[in-house]
Amino acid sequence: MEYIIDGYNLIKSSFLKKYESGTENNAVLALLHLISGYRRKHPSVLFTVVFDGFIDIRFPDKNIRILFSHERTADELIRYELERNTRNNRIKTVVSDDREVQICGKILGSRTLSNLEFLQIVCPSPSKTIEGKNKGKSTTDINTLQIENELKNFYEKGVGNND
Repeated sequence: MEYIIDGYNLIKSSFLKKYESGTENNAVLALLHLISGYRRKHPSVLFTVVFDGFIDIRFPDKNIRILFSHERTADELIRYELERNTRNNRIKTVVSDDREVQICGKILGSRTLSNLEFLQIVCPSPSKTIEGKNKGKSTTDINTLQIENELKNFYEKGVGNND
């Protein structure tokens, strides 16, 4: 399986955006480190990250392909990558919130994921659990119990009683 990621599109629409202060390299490096961490756990998964323009960046994980579009757009380069070998597109997944990129990916036979769907795969948020009396229960379970108790108390007091 290979992910082809619209790099800046992912950065701009996610928590990685906060790393843009200073230089764009910070956000790019944050994305690459995130992907690299996932790849260490899943070495058979390939990644190609496509960025608009060009920046001079060195990244130690040589198993992540980093492409810069230079004079073209990242969208055009993603399309070119998909058109180069259409036979393998069924094992490729295009990651972008850009509708045109998603449509292009689907037309050329690849799967598509939104940025959020991709981030839930590579860095899922831990489910929050409550410590103490309700240890091990999720916040959803706790909220449901609280609502049920409030409703029970409300109806026990009587609806419409003018005490």
